[in-house]
Amino acid sequence: MSVELLPLDEWNRFDREHPAPTFFARPGWAYALQETIPALAAAPLRIRLGEKTFILPTVHAARRRSPFREYIGFPLGGYTCVLDEDGALASSAQARAVVAAVAARVDHLRIFPWPLGPALPTAGPVQPQPYEAAVIDCSDGFESAKARMRGVTRRMADQALRRGVECARAGASDLHVYYAMLEEASRAWPSGKPSLSYALLESVLNHGGDDAQLWFASVHGRPIGGGIILFGADELFFWTAAMDRDASTYRPSNALNVALLRAACERRVRWYNLGASQGLQGVERFKHDLGAASIAYHEVHVRRPAFAWYERARGLFMRGNVC
Repeated sequence: MSVELLPLDEWNRFDREHPAPTFFARPGWAYALQETIPALAAAPLRIRLGEKTFILPTVHAARRRSPFREYIGFPLGGYTCVLDEDGALASSAQARAVVAAVAARVDHLRIFPWPLGPALPTAGPVQPQPYEAAVIDCSDGFESAKARMRGVTRRMADQALRRGVECARAGASDLHVYYAMLEEASRAWPSGKPSLSYALLESVLNHGGDDAQLWFASVHGRPIGGGIILFGADELFFWTAAMDRDASTYRPSNALNVALLRAACERRVRWYNLGASQGLQGVERFKHDLGAASIAYHEVHVRRPAFAWYERARGLFMRGNVC
C-alpha cells in the first residue's frame, strides 16, 4: 500500500485518455485554483492497494508556516472522485479503501465526493456536512428530458424564443461582459458581491479549453443572461449564472437552461447538474420545475488530533487579534 503525488504530466496524459466524469476532478479545475489562490497547489494522489492503482484528484492546502499536510478535493463547490488505472469510477468499497489509505497518511483530508458517484464513508471524528445537488438525467435524450419539465417552465422557454431570445456560446474574450452582469446581479445577494473572482473564472476558461464554456442568452445581440458550464465525461455542470433583472420578462434563464440541456444531450453526457441551491427556496423550486431531482451527499472530513488542536488554537488567536 502506498500514497504518492502523481506527476502533473502523467495526470494530463491520463485525463486526455480517461477524462473524469466531472470537470471538477480534472486538471483544468485544479490548475485554475492553483493559479488564482496562492495557498493551493494541484495535488493528484496515486494510491496503490494490492495490485490495483487509483487516482484521487485533490489540491494541497499550504498554510503559511504550517507543518501539516492538508488535502482538499475540492474547495469552492467542487467535487472529486476516485478513478482506477483504466479511468473507471472506483466501486464504493474501493473508494472507501482509497480514502482510508490517504486519511491515514495526512493530517487533514476534506473531500466533497461527486454526488453521482459511489457513496463514501461519513463516519469520523468530524460531523459530516450534508449537501444536495439538483440533477437532470439526460440518458433518454433531449425531448424526453424537456417533457419532464413543468408545463409552465417549457412554455416560458418557448415564449422566450418567440420574443427573440437567442442562446449561444460566446468567446472567453466576452467574460468581462458576463462578469459585469454577475456583479450587478450579486448586489441583491447577502454578500453583495460575486462569490467567485474574475481571475478564477478567466483561469477556468483558459485551462478548461472546450470543456469550459461561456454562454449568453441575448436579445437583438444584447446579452440579458449568461453562465459558465463545465463538462466532464459524464456531466454538464452549470457552474455560475447571472441574469439582467430588468430583462426578466424575456425569461432568459428558462431559454438558457433549455439550450444547455440540449447541449448536454448533444454531447451525450448523462447528467445535467445544476448544483446546490444554498437554501434559496426560489432557486430550488426553479430547478425542480426544470425537471431536476435532488441528490443528497456528504463531505468526508478527517483530521488528526494535533491538527484539530492547531485549528482551535489558530481560531482563538485570530479572534483575539480582531479589533
